[in-house]
Amino acid sequence: AAFATLEPSPSQAADRVNIADVNAEAFAARYVGGEGRPAVVSGVPEAEGWPAASRWRTQRDFLAHHSRLPVQVTEMFAAHGVGRPFRVELPLEDYVEYAKSNSFDWPFYVWERNFNGERKPLLDDFNVPSFLSDDLYDITPEVRDFLPLSCHLFVLVGGRRTGSNMHKDPKWSSAWNTILCGRKRWVMFPRHVPAEAIGALAGDAYKDGGPQAYWWLDHYPRLREQGAELGMVDILQCPGDTIFVPAGWWHATLNLPDEGEDVTIACTRNVMPPAALSYVLPLMREADPAFTRVFIETIRRLRPDAPCFLPEDLAVADRPQRVGACEAWMLERREARSLSLAQCRRDFIRPGKPLIINGLASHMLSSECCGLSREWLSANFGEKCVAVYRNFKDPQSRGAADDKAELMRLHEALALLRRGGEEVNGLYLYDLSLPLQLPGLLEHVHIPRYFAHCYLQQTRDLHCFSRSWPTLFIGAKGSQAKLHVDQWNGHFWMHMISGRKKWTIFHPEDAHLLRPTVPERRHHPVFPSINELTSGDASSDFARARRLEVVLEEGETLFVPGGTPHLVVNLTDSVAVAGNFLDESNFDAAMADMRAMAAQEGASGSIAGVLAALDEIEFEPDLGLHQDCLDPRFLVVKYRDFIGG
Repeated sequence: AAFATLEPSPSQAADRVNIADVNAEAFAARYVGGEGRPAVVSGVPEAEGWPAASRWRTQRDFLAHHSRLPVQVTEMFAAHGVGRPFRVELPLEDYVEYAKSNSFDWPFYVWERNFNGERKPLLDDFNVPSFLSDDLYDITPEVRDFLPLSCHLFVLVGGRRTGSNMHKDPKWSSAWNTILCGRKRWVMFPRHVPAEAIGALAGDAYKDGGPQAYWWLDHYPRLREQGAELGMVDILQCPGDTIFVPAGWWHATLNLPDEGEDVTIACTRNVMPPAALSYVLPLMREADPAFTRVFIETIRRLRPDAPCFLPEDLAVADRPQRVGACEAWMLERREARSLSLAQCRRDFIRPGKPLIINGLASHMLSSECCGLSREWLSANFGEKCVAVYRNFKDPQSRGAADDKAELMRLHEALALLRRGGEEVNGLYLYDLSLPLQLPGLLEHVHIPRYFAHCYLQQTRDLHCFSRSWPTLFIGAKGSQAKLHVDQWNGHFWMHMISGRKKWTIFHPEDAHLLRPTVPERRHHPVFPSINELTSGDASSDFARARRLEVVLEEGETLFVPGGTPHLVVNLTDSVAVAGNFLDESNFDAAMADMRAMAAQEGASGSIAGVLAALDEIEFEPDLGLHQDCLDPRFLVVKYRDFIGG
């Protein structure tokens, strides 16, 4: 009873405004965007004509309309533990009778989320508050499926001692909650507050955190005295009040039926207001890069006002279709659905022209792998040991010794990336062979069909390059490799899963202008750093070298011809898959390089085995050279098909 009458401390009270004074744009700027701020908006049901304003005002009125509706009071799993949990239901009037006589500390609480059939009339009693009606999760059915309507729209009916333990709402959503009957006590804390400071359990563990009322007995008294320094907000929600919960804010609730009544009655929904994107998108991208890319592309396509609320680097979808000031060294962007396999090979691979292909991203990864998110990689492959470079930051300041890799578990490397700061300065999982080091990942990663005709995969005998690709690149913002040329004139492709990379690609005929040297007992050249090339005597030669500078965006696939010097800088934390390949266009140059390498290695070297495997095959240059444009889903191949040639 004390919780129903105890007024919040003025220093911990939320802003309270009347719906008549609310402007949606101003509300979003003040409460939704930035760090977020809870708010109480009074008068929504009456002002916006909700039938619930009268039908749900008292327990008696509510039961007069919905007494026999069966509602979920809990879920139970089958004894064998297999399959989905099944609903345990009571008619509403029976639940109210239960709530009236219940004396248990952990009582049943109606969280009804299924509005099919006879429960559909409940939805007719209320609407989304007008100032929160712009919900990006409703932009398409596919986006809504990511945060299912059936799981995040609720009618809540709760007796004494019901509520929720301290938690954050799922999928980075904000929420509104309107109470029609009874009162509800809320305590909220900002996003940055650690769980242990407020008696919370992280993630979904709060659901099993014990009776909800215990949190109020164990933690509320202390936090009421000390919570101001943590940014605590204390709210007593009264009938007709709508609470706004900003994305990422901790909150706990306690239901407080009015005197003479046995339950509180409320409705709530999780939403994604556009103003919350500055907070939401980085977290969404970390958890599920694939969905985030689709989400952003959908917003750009369907919302003309997207530049008004998307972060500046994401607001504009247009990317230059042609890059380069010199006609002899130009990069084109092409859509996969209008680029046939024959055209790609004839117009780009064979003449050695760089190319970016769009439209493959939705098909390059399995739907189960969450876009190779850090969380998914850690959960599924975190115990694998991988080679991690720690100083791929500034080629000018590092020597050959600094390029040595450190062996650590994948989850440790990903945790470093998540923490950020100086310790990830130059951190790079560079060119990690999936077949050799993370073979379990191959069922989730596909190969662009444009580059799957690799001769190295068509040999009868296995050799040192048979199981080299695809490779994985995970880099911290600012990490980069030195200016280099890929070995044996190998063509190269890269698919950008998440993040952005800046590529500088030099014309292969101008490699001599970059002052290459070939170290003793090595076959491939090394180059000075860009800083060295742009200063002193080298600067005039460097200025004459033809180059392309292009940002490889999330979801794009790049082709770089063999023999091309290139430098790549991660503009953001990034994840990519890549591979080298050999075909008729670079076969002669590659064989010449490999023969020179084999001569240096001797007859027992690994390259001799590659040459022997290639020498016995008569390759068909036009194999798989389809003229028709295909749907992008037919333009990727599974790894098992790739290694079959």
